[in-house]
Amino acid sequence: MSAPSAVSPLKASPHIQSLLKKLHEKSSAQEAAIDGAELQEIRSQFSSDPSTAARRLDAVMVDKFIALDEDKCLFIYDLLLATQATTVVEIGTSFGVSTIYLALAVGKNVARAGAGTKGVVIGTEKEKEKAKVARANWEHAGKDVEQWIDLREGDLKETLAADLGLEDRKVDFVLLDSECRSVDPHSAPPMAD
Repeated sequence: MSAPSAVSPLKASPHIQSLLKKLHEKSSAQEAAIDGAELQEIRSQFSSDPSTAARRLDAVMVDKFIALDEDKCLFIYDLLLATQATTVVEIGTSFGVSTIYLALAVGKNVARAGAGTKGVVIGTEKEKEKAKVARANWEHAGKDVEQWIDLREGDLKETLAADLGLEDRKVDFVLLDSECRSVDPHSAPPMAD
């Protein structure tokens, strides 16, 4: 008798589920290869020399494919479904793995809410090459993902300072997935009550 197969709580096509599995495996392999001691030393430098530490961290992470763990992505997906979030901001899009979960949840919430409901995942990524790979991942995932994403490239202090195009809507959820030490929480987009 064979063991029962694990059923994912993610409501997505087999194509998207397969893509996510491959992306999480790639992320895990990259994360295992990073020198933890070096990262710890860089992080400890933030208290004494934040600008040098930030440059060093950027140099180490610029090409690393590190995504949120699958269980964290699924938790956020479930959280967005439970809260019926339709307007999401992701700070630190990287290669777009967690963005796929965010977009799937936003799409489901918009469909549940009915006609006239708008939805968007506004992502921000400062590394052009990461943004390029993210877009390719979303294109590979297809319209169930791609149609919900508005990616802004550059420094988040500039990309999120620009008009978010939300009209009278407020942000329902913010995923802060970045080593951003200089973000002023008082300059964040307005949150829904």
